[in-house]
Amino acid sequence: MDGDSRAWCILVLAGIMEMVWAIAMDYSEGFTNMLFGTIVVVFLIISMVLLSKALSMGLPVGTAYAVWTGIGAVGTITVSVLLGNEVVTPARVLFVALIIAGIAGLQLTSGKKKESE
Repeated sequence: MDGDSRAWCILVLAGIMEMVWAIAMDYSEGFTNMLFGTIVVVFLIISMVLLSKALSMGLPVGTAYAVWTGIGAVGTITVSVLLGNEVVTPARVLFVALIIAGIAGLQLTSGKKKESE
């Protein structure tokens, strides 16, 4: 696996970690539930470290940030629906599909970040 592919894999993992802390935040009940509050903090740190690692491997910050938040958003919505915390409507499915299309488009059209001159 080349460096660029590795960076994208790390970014996807960072997005998954974002999804975990976002879901845990809902269950932390305003950080009054210490178990879920701890999960939020731990996975938030892991997510940020992985995002930073992907950036250090050459992914452009704007693209990486958009993909990272997109993965987190789509994953969080999906898990929330599966847990019965959110409803599925045709409009919501359409807009989630647009987020996925945007993530794919950014990944397909992304190059390395510009080198400082």
